[in-house]
Order: sequence, then C-alpha cells, then structure tokens
Amino acid sequence: MTDDSIGTKKELITEHSNSRPANPWIPKISLRRRLLFLVVMIWIIPVLLICLFMALYYRNNIIEKTTTLMEEYLKNFTYFSAQRIDEAIDISRETSYEQVIEKAWRRYRSEELSKADLYRQITGNLKSRFYNDNRFVMSVFYLSEDPDRIYYTSRKDSSYINVYKENVEEIAHNITKEDTSDAYVKVINGRIYIIRNLYTITNYTKFGTLVLELSTDKLIDGFTINEDYGLGFIIGDPSSIISYDDELYSQDQSSILEKLSEKYSTEINREAVKLNDKPYTGLIYQQKYSDFHYGGILVSNDDITFSELNDLYIVMFVIMSILIPVFIYMIYFIAHHISKPMGRMIEATKTMEQGNLGKQIDGGPMPNQEFDLLMDSFNQMSREISYLFDFAYNEQIARKDAQIMALQSQINPHFLNNTLEMMNWQARMAGDITVSKMIEALGTLLNYSMDRSNKKLIGLSEELRCVDAYLYIISMRFGKRLKIEKDIDTELLQIQVPQLILQPLIENAVVHGVEMIKNGTIQIKIYSKEDNVILQIINTGRDMTREDIDKVRSLLDSNNTDAKDKNHNSLGIKNVNERIKLIYGEEYGLTIEPLGDGETASTITIPNKNKQI
Repeated sequence: MTDDSIGTKKELITEHSNSRPANPWIPKISLRRRLLFLVVMIWIIPVLLICLFMALYYRNNIIEKTTTLMEEYLKNFTYFSAQRIDEAIDISRETSYEQVIEKAWRRYRSEELSKADLYRQITGNLKSRFYNDNRFVMSVFYLSEDPDRIYYTSRKDSSYINVYKENVEEIAHNITKEDTSDAYVKVINGRIYIIRNLYTITNYTKFGTLVLELSTDKLIDGFTINEDYGLGFIIGDPSSIISYDDELYSQDQSSILEKLSEKYSTEINREAVKLNDKPYTGLIYQQKYSDFHYGGILVSNDDITFSELNDLYIVMFVIMSILIPVFIYMIYFIAHHISKPMGRMIEATKTMEQGNLGKQIDGGPMPNQEFDLLMDSFNQMSREISYLFDFAYNEQIARKDAQIMALQSQINPHFLNNTLEMMNWQARMAGDITVSKMIEALGTLLNYSMDRSNKKLIGLSEELRCVDAYLYIISMRFGKRLKIEKDIDTELLQIQVPQLILQPLIENAVVHGVEMIKNGTIQIKIYSKEDNVILQIINTGRDMTREDIDKVRSLLDSNNTDAKDKNHNSLGIKNVNERIKLIYGEEYGLTIEPLGDGETASTITIPNKNKQI
C-alpha cells in the first residue's frame, strides 16, 4: 500500500468524522457532565436547599419570635414601672385632700400655731405618708410665701438634703411660680422627682409645694428582670435615661442609646421602635399618661439573645462536613471508574479518526468489568476496520472523498446565510420562537462580522444592533445569571464609530466577569463628556488584582509588542485599542480599570465629531 493511499485514508476518516450526522439543535453533553449533574441534582441541591431552609426560615423565625417577646417584655416593663409612678402621683394628690398640711398652715396664719408647732405637724404628716413608704426616698415641702424654709423627711442621712438644694430647689421654685396643680415628673441627675403645687380645697388658693423623690429600684419591685436585657426609661427629657443595668452606660452601647433617645418624642403614644447597631438591638416603647410621658428602653446583645442559633449553625456544619467528603468520593469514583477509562477509549477513537487504523487501547486493564469488555470489543473492531480499509473499500472511499470536497466548496458566506434563513423559517414553522430568535441573532453576528462593505466607520446604532444580537445569544446561555442594563444617550445613535469595538469588550466582560460568579450584571453606558463620546462597559465579577491591572495595562500599551497573553479575548481588546488610536490619535483609546466592589469598567473614549479618514 502506497503512502498516497494511506494519506487518502486519513483524509477520508477525518472528513467522515466531521460529516457524521448530528442534531444541530441539541448540544452534545458528555456522560461525565451528565453524571455530575445527576449527583448534584440528587444529593447536593436537596441538601443545600434543606440547609438554606434551615438557615433562613428557622433563623428568621427564631429572630422574629424573640423580637416579639422582647417587645412584649418591654411593654410589660413600661406599664409596670409607669403605673408605679402614676400611683406615686395619686399619693401626692391625697396630701391635698386630707388637708392636714392645709389646716396647719391656716392655723399658723391665724397665729394659733407657732413655727415650731407648724414644723412638727408638717414633718409629722410627711413622715406618716412618705417616710414609712419605701417607694419614696425623700419628701420636701415648703410654703409658697416662704420657699426658703423647707420641711422634709429623708430615708437617707441628713446631708441628703444638700442634693435637693443643689439640683432640685431651683426647678421646684420655678414650678411654684406657675399657677397649676399639675404634677411634674422630672429626671434630675439620674433621680426621679414629683413636684406639684398644693391648693386649698375650698377657695383653690396655692399655699405650698410638695417635692417627692422616688426610689428607682422600687419602681420595678416585683417585676421579673431578664438579665440578658439592659433596661431603662426616659421621662420627658431624652438626654436623661434611668438605667437598671450599669452596662447600659458602657462605651459599646452608647451608640445604640443615642439612636434610641433620638426616637423619643412626647407626641408618640403606644408605639414600639426597633433599631440595630451590631451587635446590639434596641427597642423603645412610648406611652402617654395624664401627667407625664414615658419611654421604656430595652437593649439586648444579639450574641447572647440569639445564642441558640449557634446550635443551628453546628447542625449545618455537621451536615456539610458529611456531605463534602461524600461528594469528593463520588467525584473520585466517577473520575476513576468512568471518566478515566472513557478518556482512554475516546483518545483511541480520535487517533483512529486521524487515520491510525488498527489502533489498540493500551495502558493495562480497565478498572471494571464493563470497560474491560468495551476495550476488547474496540480493539477487535479496530483490527477489522483496518482490514476492511486496506483490502475492500479504497476505491469507494476515494469517490466519497471527491464528493465531500465538492460539497465543501459550496460552503461560503452566501451559502451560510441562505442556510440560516432556511433554518429560521423551519424553526418558525415548527413554532420554536426561541431557536428562531437565536438563529436571527447568529445571522446578524455573521453578517456584521463578514464586513462585506469593508467600511471603516459605521453608525453607533448598527454597532449596538450587533451587540444586542450577541447579548441575546449570551443571555440564552446564562439565563437569569446575567442581567443587562443600558444607559444610552439616544442623541448619539447616529455618530460614526469603528466597527466591532463593543462586542469584544462585552465578550471580555462575560469571560472574566460573569462566568466567575453566580449572578452577574453588564452595564452599557454611552454618553457625551465635553467634546468626547464615552462608550463604557461595566461588569460585575471578582476584584482585579494588582497583577491583573498590570497585565491589562501591558496589553493595552501600544509600545509593548511582547504581550504574553495571546488568547482570543486579549487580542480582541488589544485590537480595539490599536484601531481607535490609529483612527483618532494617541489621546483616545481604551482603558480597563477596577471600580471596587467587584466591578470593572472598560471605557472607550472617542471624539464627538468623527475625523475624516
């Protein structure tokens, strides 16, 4: 057998393999990918969905229920402590109704009582009503006509009256000047005071002022305190917060307290507001009463409050710890028992397609019985095919080769376009609109890429039509993973631009951006800036490293002729940059820069009015 006959057989085998019938509508998928897909669908996705359900549903459910309990707890705290203040105000009113102090004052004015007797009767009344009541720390009374002479009782030592004189006396005197019997609730230096003027029962004449200091601890006496929460409240002045937890004043919680105090307003009634300042969650519940406005405050540390979520995370970690080794073993099993022996057989098949008839699969036995049988059958078949080609079909193969070459000569751009038109017509007749649109988009790309008119500049609208066709095909591939956003100045659609300058940038954005992440976005922005037109492609993906930035700058450097990256995408963007500089000058061109947060911008700058070429 001559070398020419051997060469003819190799060409025949190659042409025959290329002309095998295939369904043009369904892309071929390898068995390995199908098996991996099956493993993912049966094992990985269900487990991940379960974990996701647990992570989202149960987590949100726990957070929602805990937050609801916190709100109810704060409402109960607010109602309980505010009721105690309201009760203290009612007790202060009873001082007027029983008229003990009023009668002593009248007798003093009619000179029936001396100052000493007046002092004994007033302080005696204060002791009987307030001293023995542990809800009150101190009680002070003075006559309106003589505010500097005070009558008081205190559960503290005698020096405690100095606190009153330094911090409360001036405020009390100002209230004395007002013509009202309303009770004022004041928070002064962390202490709670009730201040009210006393009037006679008969002719409503003001004769004195009563000042009561409340015990903050007794306001919640009998209320169950949850140690996981920091509790406090505001009365009237948002800058004065009474706290039942010393940690509420810590530096870490100062920010959340400040935000809560900003939400305090005397116009709000029965309303809860929730704020977050990691790791703290704050609640403020406000309620109006007849004599005061009360805002209960609750601050919780999320790390403590939601500590039970750690159990959920541990369960998820255990599941993933079991799942990952199983998945790795399944990949190993598929690779060792299926992919590797299939690879040996495919390699032998490709060698036969290249003309090496009689090729035998070597490399030792297969890892399982099934592939051993396939290997023996393939080797036997290969020997028989070699025999048949050598002794029976040389003439027939030669005729077939001539026919195939004749058909190949007919495959030209005109023939391809006509064929695509026929395929499009058939798809529409079959009702497959999706395939029809893909064929139309592919036809648009082919016509545009062939550049039959050989124009150097085309309208921007025509360039965007090619981009739309390419994006349609890409969107069919990525589906919901890819989001396209456009911001195009319609007044620029008629300007002239070089052909094929946007499609390479979008292809580069897909390859180096969208393909690297689960969901991606490509933005197309075209706008004028001063005397220039800006064409910008922004894509999401992984952040560019310093090495990536240096590599891109080296690639776009017109003085660098030794660019190492010679792949299709790199050559495409290099070509775009060089053509723009050749047409418009060195001050124009392409730049690719990171924007941060995983975004990369490819920006083309050209003059607003095209130069004459």
